Amino acid sequence: MRDKLDSLFKAYDVRGVYPEELDDCLSYDIGAAFGLFVKEPEVIIGHDARLSSEKIFLAFSSGLRDSGKGLRYIGLVPTDVVYTMSGIFDLPGVMITASHNPKEWNGFKFCKAGSKPVGIETGLNEIKGLINPSNSYEEISPVNQEDIFDEYVNHVSAIINPSRINKEMNIGIDAGNGVAGAFIPKLLERYGVSFSGIFLEPDGNFPNHPADPSNQKNLNDLLEHILKNNLDFGVAFDGDADRAVFLDNKGNLISGSMMTAVISDWLFLKNKELKVVHNVNVSPSIVDYLTSKGVTMIRSKVGHSYIKEVMHNEQADFGGEHSAHFYYKDNYYADSGMITLLMFIQILSEKKVKASELITGYNFRPSSGEINFEVADTKESLNKIEEFFEGSFDKLDGLTYLSDDYWFNVRGSNTEPKLRLNAEAVNQETLDDIITQIKNIIGE
Repeated sequence: MRDKLDSLFKAYDVRGVYPEELDDCLSYDIGAAFGLFVKEPEVIIGHDARLSSEKIFLAFSSGLRDSGKGLRYIGLVPTDVVYTMSGIFDLPGVMITASHNPKEWNGFKFCKAGSKPVGIETGLNEIKGLINPSNSYEEISPVNQEDIFDEYVNHVSAIINPSRINKEMNIGIDAGNGVAGAFIPKLLERYGVSFSGIFLEPDGNFPNHPADPSNQKNLNDLLEHILKNNLDFGVAFDGDADRAVFLDNKGNLISGSMMTAVISDWLFLKNKELKVVHNVNVSPSIVDYLTSKGVTMIRSKVGHSYIKEVMHNEQADFGGEHSAHFYYKDNYYADSGMITLLMFIQILSEKKVKASELITGYNFRPSSGEINFEVADTKESLNKIEEFFEGSFDKLDGLTYLSDDYWFNVRGSNTEPKLRLNAEAVNQETLDDIITQIKNIIGE
């Protein structure tokens, strides 16, 4: 049992394969343990569209009830709605999701009251220790869903003013059959923004493509949709809609690092004391660029619980991850793909430029984007890379190597059996060469 729990409780989430690992009784046990962990009388809970989510919701909620906690069920919503409502109501929150992972996976994202993070160092180990295995339980009765849409819109409108949005802009949305399609169209309609959507119907089978926009293959449908309909830009969401990956009006990818620069630039115009937290694989060129302007840049490990904790401790205004998660002090330090979408619309509206024109105004070194390798042993692969290159590595998160001509960060995934590589170089030839070297080292 403890081996199973160790495999489920990762660095900043609980992820399992349903039903082989995350069965009903274990979902109940985790719910009961979370109820003991938090002190507040109620817990906010939502879920994504995966086939197993409602069943896990009922089992988890039964455990929560038996621990003496009340339940505020907000239904089929993006993860960032759970975080925001946790901040508004000052209650702990739970999202049932496996984010961008395959359809068979499922699990939990937790937050404390006020949307404060829960990670290994900030609660997951304690929750794991509170689990008391059960063999059976009485399932909770049907739960009434609370409508929080107006409260959510009022909160977001205080951050992104609808009057500053260009209503003539037309954008593309690829919901990937994830939970984005159940919420984001209503939000854009409330803002009066025109949009053209594909794969908006939530479907836990993900029949069109995996809900993982970090894989560029999964962006091809959106790219075609943008060009065919002459849209101003497009955005693709993952399964729980907290990750937002953007393509400009010509179909070019706007990386998470680039979007970190775009948003930081815009926020810096309004706040010359701007503090930005970034993870270790945000491009050094972008970090140097923002630092040279006067933005205070603060490094963090990869992962939402780490970013949020650093932002809380530093009272930072914004956080950006290369993986396309973006965090806002005004949103209780939580990440939000929807706020990022609205903010990008406002940036383009105020600057009165096309998305492609805005992006070409930045002149950074060529970068690889995130490249994923499936390896038998991530630690062994990292050791081989460390032994190959001369000089020292930064080891805040994985291995980070910096030379005059190139930079790379390579790290083991926190949620999948993969090695993730991000690199940049003075030119494309050097970049291609360093990627090939690393492939050869790890035996790809």
